[in-house]
Amino acid sequence: MSALEHDSQTPETRIDDSPPPPPRKPASSVETPEFLTALRASNLAPVDKIDAVVAAWAEATGPIPKALVDALVENGLITIWQYGFLRKGKYKGFFLGKYKLLGLLGAGGMGSVYLAEHTTLGHKVAIKVLPEKSVEKTSFLERFKREAMSAARLNHPNISRAYDLDEAGKVHFMVLEYVEGTDLYARVKQDGPFSVHEAVDCIRQAALGLDYAHSQGFVHRDIKPANLMLDGRGTLKILDLGLALPPEEEDTTSLTQRHRERVLGTADYLAPEQSRNSHLADRRSDIYSLGCTFYYLLVGKPPFHVGKAAERIKAHREQPPPNPLEVRADLPPELVETCLRMMEKHPEARPQDAGEIAKTLATWQTNNPAPERPATEPVRRPVKKPPVRRAGTTPASRPFVRSESRRIGPASSDGDATGSGGSGIGIGGPADSGQSGITSSDISIASSSGINVGRSSRVSTTSSRRGRRTRDVEKPIPSKPLLSRDWLGQPLGLWLAMLAVLGLIAALAAKLLMRGGA
Repeated sequence: MSALEHDSQTPETRIDDSPPPPPRKPASSVETPEFLTALRASNLAPVDKIDAVVAAWAEATGPIPKALVDALVENGLITIWQYGFLRKGKYKGFFLGKYKLLGLLGAGGMGSVYLAEHTTLGHKVAIKVLPEKSVEKTSFLERFKREAMSAARLNHPNISRAYDLDEAGKVHFMVLEYVEGTDLYARVKQDGPFSVHEAVDCIRQAALGLDYAHSQGFVHRDIKPANLMLDGRGTLKILDLGLALPPEEEDTTSLTQRHRERVLGTADYLAPEQSRNSHLADRRSDIYSLGCTFYYLLVGKPPFHVGKAAERIKAHREQPPPNPLEVRADLPPELVETCLRMMEKHPEARPQDAGEIAKTLATWQTNNPAPERPATEPVRRPVKKPPVRRAGTTPASRPFVRSESRRIGPASSDGDATGSGGSGIGIGGPADSGQSGITSSDISIASSSGINVGRSSRVSTTSSRRGRRTRDVEKPIPSKPLLSRDWLGQPLGLWLAMLAVLGLIAALAAKLLMRGGA
């Protein structure tokens, strides 16, 4: 087994428990001119597009600049996976028939799976490639073809489909539906056990897919978390029909018996009868494996996870399944009972078809709806109106008072006052983070010495999600004539002060006239 194949396998699929081979030394990179030559020869992108992107590095020498690689990836000309080969000067092997390989999705004993793109239509698919060294081995090629034919015949929303089976030279490959998501094994390893409602929904969908496959005469024989993929929309897909037993396979034509393959499957999820003879597996064996998968989603580990593969297989045959409540006490008892029934040692004691399991779990979902997330409706708060200015006062004559306020959103980069020495008054209503709509009001009055000051009102509408603010809206104040009606209602002291000022001005003017006449 190569280092790539060993590292890509999960612990649950390493039945041989063999240590990984020693790591190979990383290959040295070619220099920039050789890299560009390999890129142009790879046919990964039109040469004119490549030249347009790499024009700035056309005369570059030495190591490959990171900026050059980033520019090629950002423009969609290559992928990081492709760059790993181009940096070594390798430019062949990126195409299989009508498909361009974009990256490696996974590898295992039955081959490697790549993300690929149709060169004409542009849609993405998954391509499973059978290793050349496996073509001449026992049943590998026959089983590979059997998997493609099985997947092509099954058409169900919870089963991944196969579109094509082809070969390029000595390379045999099948074109599969690309499911963009995460398999359940990786999800648990990353985030821990599923919530009860998530686990129930995944097993229900898997049971629906299995029920359809069983109705068509197929037995999967390798149900496990790594073969159940959950996409971004919450749809579960059953993958890898490489070990599926088709309906027309009889004892005399069985690949299992012809090649004397007695045990097929994964040790952690293997039904007792299947571990004795894989050809004796039926739909109830898939139900046992699905029950072990249910246990894994709820608890975070397989029911029998201690010891080597042979010891775990023996435990599946002889030991009663552990109670999930011993590890997770908050599980509903009715779901625990369903899980334990699916893992009964004798096939007759289990649910007899996957459709029964799907109905049981659907009924539980109806009676126990998933808790809804708390609504995040925006709380709209009233905007405080600006204070009314009394007649006869101006903004410059009012005392500076700083009122307490809370600012929501980014600070304004532009002010209403021009120059230095200005004073501002901010009045804002309180608002909580996470609201939308009108959440604060900013009313600024600024003054500056030696500068004509106007009154402006700025109302800022802040959205907590985006932090956007509206443009400042200036409201001009209409000018009033000097002798307007507002002057008639002023206090007597103000009138006397005005008369004194006028008399002083008249006295100064008379004095100046007298000096001029002398």
